[in-house]
Amino acid sequence: MASSVTPVTGAGAEGAVVRTAADALAQKETFLKLLVAQIRHQNPLQPADAIQFVSQLAQFSQLEQLIAVRAELEAIRAVLEGAAGSAQEQSSEDANPAGSGGTNPTRS
Repeated sequence: MASSVTPVTGAGAEGAVVRTAADALAQKETFLKLLVAQIRHQNPLQPADAIQFVSQLAQFSQLEQLIAVRAELEAIRAVLEGAAGSAQEQSSEDANPAGSGGTNPTRS
């Protein structure tokens, strides 16, 4: 399954992350549909190889785990970006206190 990856920069990054998560869920659904179709339409006289079937189930399990890890990392990233934004606002307020008029408060 070929897919293209495009770099994400600028203000549209949040939308791209949502789109990527939706794509991952769509791929998960597609994988499940293909696996079920394969099981339904196999030849009863020559069933699928058990090792191949277990391998496919392991791949699906890995896909589920990767989707969960990605969601957790996105949540952590959002928290860190929020904290960094708050810290940056605080440091800019400390550097230029309100009411000082841009002058150095140590000078009289």
